[in-house]
Amino acid sequence: MEASFLAIAASDEEQQAFVFNADAHKQRLKSARKVWAGAAVATAVVLFVIAALISGRPPARVGSDDGSSHAVELAATGEKGCHTAVKGEHCWVDVDWAINIGIKGHPDWYAEPCPHLKPDSSFEEFQACVFRINQTSCPPPCNPKGAESPPPKASTKTTTPAPTPAPVEHTDPCHIAQQGEQCFVSVLEAMLSKKKLSGLPKDPTFEDYQAALHRDPDSSDCPRPCSCHKASGGSACFNQVMYAMETGIKKEPELYRGLTTKSTFEDIQAHLHKDGKGKCMLPCSSVDPAKVSKDDLAEAKKAHQHEKAEEKKAEKEEEEPEKQTKKTEKKIEKEMQKDEKHAKSEHKDEPKKERHPHAPTCHTAVKGDKCYDNVVYGLQKGIHAHPDWYPGLTASSSFEDFQKILAKNPDLDCHEPCPCHTAESGESCFANVNWVLSTGIAKHPSWYPGLTSSSRMEEVQGRLHEDTNTTCQRPCTPKLWGSPNLFCFAVFRSEGYELELVKAQLEKRVGIFACDEFALLSDKMLPVAGGVTTHMIPPCEAVGVSKDGTAANTLVFMQAWQVIKNDGRFRNHDWTIKADPDAVVLVDRLRSHLSPHTGKNLYMKNCMKWTGIGWPMMFGSLEAFTKEALETYFGGAEKCKTVLEWHAWGEDLFMGQCLKLLGTGHAFDGALIGDNVCKGANCADGMAASYHPFKSVDSWFKCFNQATR
Repeated sequence: MEASFLAIAASDEEQQAFVFNADAHKQRLKSARKVWAGAAVATAVVLFVIAALISGRPPARVGSDDGSSHAVELAATGEKGCHTAVKGEHCWVDVDWAINIGIKGHPDWYAEPCPHLKPDSSFEEFQACVFRINQTSCPPPCNPKGAESPPPKASTKTTTPAPTPAPVEHTDPCHIAQQGEQCFVSVLEAMLSKKKLSGLPKDPTFEDYQAALHRDPDSSDCPRPCSCHKASGGSACFNQVMYAMETGIKKEPELYRGLTTKSTFEDIQAHLHKDGKGKCMLPCSSVDPAKVSKDDLAEAKKAHQHEKAEEKKAEKEEEEPEKQTKKTEKKIEKEMQKDEKHAKSEHKDEPKKERHPHAPTCHTAVKGDKCYDNVVYGLQKGIHAHPDWYPGLTASSSFEDFQKILAKNPDLDCHEPCPCHTAESGESCFANVNWVLSTGIAKHPSWYPGLTSSSRMEEVQGRLHEDTNTTCQRPCTPKLWGSPNLFCFAVFRSEGYELELVKAQLEKRVGIFACDEFALLSDKMLPVAGGVTTHMIPPCEAVGVSKDGTAANTLVFMQAWQVIKNDGRFRNHDWTIKADPDAVVLVDRLRSHLSPHTGKNLYMKNCMKWTGIGWPMMFGSLEAFTKEALETYFGGAEKCKTVLEWHAWGEDLFMGQCLKLLGTGHAFDGALIGDNVCKGANCADGMAASYHPFKSVDSWFKCFNQATR
């Protein structure tokens, strides 16, 4: 049970600012739009420029919906009239990005269509430029103030600014169908049958057919297609593709993994788009509707059946976690036994090899590369055995950080890794990834072949990055997790001893901070240490005392669990651990205790203080739930709130009773915790995975040192 009184309080202003309801969340997204809008439209600007100037056929706006809301927005300006964009409109997002990011980071994108545009040009001049590039993105501004865009024709209509639409929390991610997917089969069937689909142009492309199927209410197989463009002669991307086709794939196959000399131009462009530095946009499909045959359709159906079989195989492997764990452990053990001399990253004076100007400028190592094995060695063993080989790095450094160090030694076959960023809470990409995991995959499984609700967030982000390269940047390589893998969190007050306890543990990466991923929740959003910031629990009334003399803090933790649900990372882990800040958690022992129960729908009971009805119980100093148990809780929490008489309970009692009501099982492990509220804490017993309570930094680390001696 909770041993200390947990009062979550906040000022009236804070309560108003952080009420977690849909309207407040939308407003926060709106105020943050300036930060993430650049990522959401970066590719859009390039696509507009290239498509308008080269192909003569501008593609649909990247990241938009089916266009209906934007069409209403433009229609409000009058058929031939003008309108200066206002916040909340699609056009405003595009213009704001061009002003704050586009013109500074990519001036060449604007040089030809808008040669007089400068970073200090007015908003209207930027809007005029966006309008010049693609008139479906923006209407002409009413006061271009000397912009080179042609002035709008006079209109007799009075222009009324369009109402600001409410920002959405996510945009259904786009994707161009590929061989092996059901949508790809559906598109080919539509092409061969000459099916009349609404909105098809005179000479439809593959993407036109897919877009029509996406709009068709009788079809659910096809997601919205992305904007795309095939690189043309003379462009940097075209040169890179041709180099790969003629030389690169033969000379450096590790840079083009998955490609062969028989790969299509589009396949290579897609690979470079995924890996690259902004030189290659997403290519259109290589399928020509005029040349599709019945043999092509038969091949597509066969490929789809093969993919379905592979997915079933992967699902079966997920259902056998113990078997998979053994496979993983053997593989890691084999990697760890590699000769250490191959991993040493000492600097050498040898000059770097001269690279062809059209060769890729970066490559992040993947499984199968010699560099990948060396990086894994450094992450798992080298950093501990030979820290001097990895200057400036720690065990918490990223895969890319290690590869960057190894790239300095020519003998290790490591290239400079590609820039990356894994989405974080509050970012548009994070919201989109979370939507795919929580809703998209369940609602439209055919849109996300190869992904499941248990996929790593980086896997989903990588898919979204490959498709659009807009709201999602290239994700960093997923961290290597332990087995079973753990997501841990703690709830603490922003005032009092708990903050110092949390800071001290975080700085040394011990306790819950040795888990594979972690989160901190508090009554305020505040920086803790090392760039870690707390999630805020929505304010609720102060807690009282429960029927057994501990904190009646159930409402606080109901809110806390909702934050964990919204965060979404629990879905990626075998177990979610909630630990008190004053609990000394030993992660290695915790994995050993939990391993036999991984993959089951259960939670852990950990205290047999008394015998009789209701015992054993789950004491709240350390609570452990499988992913399956939490999914059950989130699906039935409202039922528990309605049926159970929880108001005088501690949160641990509520969670136990709720999961029992919902049909979740439990396992008992009396050695899981050493708790003075239960049977006592002996930090030197060599068994428990957690000891509680130790309320000062000195006493916490004294216990930790005793336990790990």
